[in-house]
Amino acid sequence: MTAILAIARRELRAYFGSPMGWVVLAAFLAVGGYFFVAGVTLAGFGDLRAWFSNVTIYLIMLAPALTMRLIAEERQRGTIEVLMTSPVTDTQMVLGKFLAAWGFYAFMLALTLQYPLALTRLGTPDRGPIIAGYLGLLLFGGVFLAVGLLISAMTKSQVVAYVGTLFVLLFLWLLVWASNGEAWWQKLLAYIAVPTHLESFAKGLIDTRDLFFYLSFIGGMLFLSVRAVAAWKWR
Repeated sequence: MTAILAIARRELRAYFGSPMGWVVLAAFLAVGGYFFVAGVTLAGFGDLRAWFSNVTIYLIMLAPALTMRLIAEERQRGTIEVLMTSPVTDTQMVLGKFLAAWGFYAFMLALTLQYPLALTRLGTPDRGPIIAGYLGLLLFGGVFLAVGLLISAMTKSQVVAYVGTLFVLLFLWLLVWASNGEAWWQKLLAYIAVPTHLESFAKGLIDTRDLFFYLSFIGGMLFLSVRAVAAWKWR
């Protein structure tokens, strides 16, 4: 656990010490602020359900920026050999890097808590959907970051990692459009589509099936990331 936290702290310092981290943070707050203001002033929304849905769209572009360098940069610079020869296992390295990315994303979400606070000054919104929605967004982002970490573990090019993650996340998001129907394969696509499981959270419902989906998806991506690192190490 000590090694995992040490790696996570190192990666968190890299996020806060690099221009990329601040650019992603600024873009997240700027676009999120626009959607919030537009939802309240133009559309007259009194809750954050529409905002939660909008966040998933621009996370498709921002999440890859947070993960593209995690392992690809180590391989590109050759520093991964030093990391591999240290008393750190592949699992510890992957978990440490994922926790750092997830922690930075959680920090980004925490800065948007000003939106529900603003709603409480304008009216009396239901707190249940807001709390559940933020939990859903945290897990949703964890899925995107886990996918990005896997792609980053499969290449040494940060550009390839970004573009590859972008296309995979776009595919996972667009599955919602192909799942409208009653056929068995459409129901399967609806279950695989990551945004589908956010709907219950946005309504204030914390369904164990959605929790299981997100956590198992994250666990599966991290397992594959560990295997990808191990496979590269033995080349």
